[in-house]
Amino acid sequence: MPSKTRLRMAKPNPLEQLRSLNELFARVGASDPEQAEHARRALDFYDHEEGRQAGSKVSLQAGAAILARLHLGESALSDLAYSHWHVPSGEASSPLWIRQAIVAEMKKLAGRRAALLLVTGLREAICPEGRRWTAARETQYQRVRDWINELACAWASRESQLQVVIL
Repeated sequence: MPSKTRLRMAKPNPLEQLRSLNELFARVGASDPEQAEHARRALDFYDHEEGRQAGSKVSLQAGAAILARLHLGESALSDLAYSHWHVPSGEASSPLWIRQAIVAEMKKLAGRRAALLLVTGLREAICPEGRRWTAARETQYQRVRDWINELACAWASRESQLQVVIL
């Protein structure tokens, strides 16, 4: 009898995701290297302080907005168009709903030569708190992630440089 392999996906750590996002913004935006260093230090400080406080939670959604403003400045003045879609819990399985949301975000990026679309919350929408990450959920996650990439690329103009980041 073949043994079943348990599939485990590490629970995303919002602080680590914000650290990655900070590095990404530092590389793709016209950001001052000092701003990225200040953000790194702020995240490290928050991580240290969070360890002291039980129950403290980081909001990836709010943190991403702060980092985007820090690195990219005002969206109308930035060379890089930026849009962030946070997938609400329980909504990931509806292709029509996802399509509508991605198209709306891509319209915000229209007309810019360089654009970054950030999608967060997909893992949590597919596997809610207290549930197990299964092979079926992994397959669904990969399928939805690939579909978001394809859809975003289909809506991007030919001459634009689009980056799609799914955290």
